[in-house]
Amino acid sequence: MESQVTNNANALRIFFTEDVFLVEDKSLEIAPDFALNAVSSKSDAPIDGVTEVLSVAEINQKNYNKPGEILKDDVSEGEISLVTEETVVPKSFKFLGGNKKSVLILVNDSDNEVSTLEGRELLRKIVKAIDLSAPDFALVNYANYQEVNFIELHQFFKPQLMLSFGVEPQHLKLDLAWSEEMIHHETTRIIFAPNLHPLDGDIAAKKSLWANLQKIK
Repeated sequence: MESQVTNNANALRIFFTEDVFLVEDKSLEIAPDFALNAVSSKSDAPIDGVTEVLSVAEINQKNYNKPGEILKDDVSEGEISLVTEETVVPKSFKFLGGNKKSVLILVNDSDNEVSTLEGRELLRKIVKAIDLSAPDFALVNYANYQEVNFIELHQFFKPQLMLSFGVEPQHLKLDLAWSEEMIHHETTRIIFAPNLHPLDGDIAAKKSLWANLQKIK
């Protein structure tokens, strides 16, 4: 008996007269062995719809680092930028005296180290009137530090009392209004007055200063 199996195209057309369509069945699962064989093609070009599958042995051979670590081989030289905190250098000041009693005296004279002869004599009388000597206070010529504010001065000298001659609140970036009365700002008592040389000839300003000085004795 002749075989009923044929692959002759003309003969097959007699039995299959209708169009045949190929439809993808996504519900069909491909066996793992078949997927591995599909990936292992001779061509190195990527296969559409197929993701490369690594064997357990291949995964173990990779040099994976611990969490939080960076392998040298993973990043080329120069790609790692170190993040460092900006170091803030405290201001330093040249001053006269010892500051043993935390008293800061500011003057503002661009021509003299402290003031004129008359201004220095007036300052000598002022510190004597409140029982201070050179080791007790720190004397700073603000003309040498015109961009410095009160915060920077306070961080360095920590004054409990500040006598400011010729240096006004706005110079020190203080939102304060001077009304001829001693100001209590945070932990510092502050007295503002004209610069020493003009103060020596200003009777009204000297009376106001003496009245405030009496409050700190």
